[in-house]
Amino acid sequence: MPLPPDARSTYDATDPVEDAPRAAKHALVREVKRLIELTAHLDVADVDLDAVNAVSAAVRHVADELEPLPSLHAKGGLGAVGGDDGALLERSGIAGRSNPLAAPLQWQLHDDHATGWAVYSPAYEGPMGHVHGGFVAAAFDDLLGTAQTISGLAGFTGTLTVKMLRPTPLNRRIDYEAGVDRVDGRKIYVWGTSACDGERLAEASIVFIAPKDGHRPR
Repeated sequence: MPLPPDARSTYDATDPVEDAPRAAKHALVREVKRLIELTAHLDVADVDLDAVNAVSAAVRHVADELEPLPSLHAKGGLGAVGGDDGALLERSGIAGRSNPLAAPLQWQLHDDHATGWAVYSPAYEGPMGHVHGGFVAAAFDDLLGTAQTISGLAGFTGTLTVKMLRPTPLNRRIDYEAGVDRVDGRKIYVWGTSACDGERLAEASIVFIAPKDGHRPR
């Protein structure tokens, strides 16, 4: 699926206001995330089978109640819906406050760079006590994908390189920074770093490729 003529609209950096309806959805998302966390750590070797079956039935009932409610899928999906629901901080699979799949990355754009932070729960564990490397890389892809818009262009990820200097710990604040290194035609070169308590954890670089019909802002 091609990007729209101005690719920057795909990377909507709006931070929507949490009105009552959105707050209600965010509350639901938090409970779903809690359910994911508890399910991931359920000890099946030590739990009563009837209790698990009862919980499964209860969750199935909740899903059945959600299924007939109005859905953004009918409007083309999260990437196409536009407005506040289309903003990355709402829909992103990495930073979306309305997306239960999202890791807890939150970011902010500044004039010449972007910053972000996250505290990863044990649901994101890879090596014992640390974040799975796939989530480490995905966080950079999300943050740097937003930071590229500082250049006035935006495009698809072409090459993502992540140098993991130290394991990223769970349950501690991780701070991110990103910026544009240079633009060469349709290629946007972006850098990023992550740190915990001032100690650098990882470095990333991405080459984004803007579509031929993308353009700089006026």
